[in-house]
Amino acid sequence: MKFKSLLLIAFISNVVFFNTACKRDSKSCIYPYVSENIEVPEDVFRPGGGSSGMVQISDNQYLTVYDLKRFEDGPRMGLVTILPDDLKVEPLEVTGWDETGISSDLESICAIPGKANQFLMAESGAWQENTGRIFHVRLDTSNCTVTVLGHFNIPEIHPNDFGVVGDQYEAMLCLPYEEEKVIVILGERGGSEVNPKGIIRWGVADMESYELAIEGAGLKGIQVSAPGEWTQETHRHITDFFIDEKGFLWTAGCEDVGDLGPFYSVIYKAGMLNKNNTDLPIDTSIDCLTYKVIDGFKIEALSGSAAGIDATHSFGTEDELFGGVWRPVNIK
Repeated sequence: MKFKSLLLIAFISNVVFFNTACKRDSKSCIYPYVSENIEVPEDVFRPGGGSSGMVQISDNQYLTVYDLKRFEDGPRMGLVTILPDDLKVEPLEVTGWDETGISSDLESICAIPGKANQFLMAESGAWQENTGRIFHVRLDTSNCTVTVLGHFNIPEIHPNDFGVVGDQYEAMLCLPYEEEKVIVILGERGGSEVNPKGIIRWGVADMESYELAIEGAGLKGIQVSAPGEWTQETHRHITDFFIDEKGFLWTAGCEDVGDLGPFYSVIYKAGMLNKNNTDLPIDTSIDCLTYKVIDGFKIEALSGSAAGIDATHSFGTEDELFGGVWRPVNIK
């Protein structure tokens, strides 16, 4: 497929926020308060700011997604606000689910270029007869609610079932393409028999027809191996993406021995946006030796730092029985 030029906005949109921050009064549904419209079981929400994916929407706010399965109750999205002396986390009410049902295992989220307060959020993939989906959602900043506008089906390569690990997409980027179309970049986590390495795949999402075309070089993808001292072949090479102001692609990888850990993660530079080769939007051939080990945490969300904090990145974790946290980090 032929991509149009990836303009500077492809990575400027990651640091200049088109979205207005959500504002709540003192009666907001900041955890552990539960609004009358959403039930939040205490054992499934992450008051520490952890998540399975996040995107920065203002200098100090992040929109997050949670990996609850179809049969599990609880919030699918949340809002993390970083204050000078506190961290606030609140669940967001999501309405408009279509006949295919509520989300199952959301793992990533990205802002749609040129569309204020609109996002794509993706499930990890298909499960048995249920197709993996990417949801198009809109955030209402006046009351901090989210509406589902439509969904794409994720093309299935390897099925998932009991005892069978197939496609597992845990990262996503949205890049500009043309009016009503967006380049979607997906990160296969790797660590399975069918996908031992991480894989970066890409295609074009039509925002009018809700069709996602991933074919040719984008379907074959680019293999990625996370640096670090791993103890298991099943470690995840890709768990989230983040593009910095220079256009570098940062990626997180992680592993856990069990639900009690120990956990081990790395954040590493995996490539760069490629403005000169539009058939290959990510260039992984550059020198990408920069990485940082984050021991003791299972990182599944990656973004930029909040204003007022001397850091280059921030991350969110899914630390299983320990819950999860949001943390800033410096990577030079």
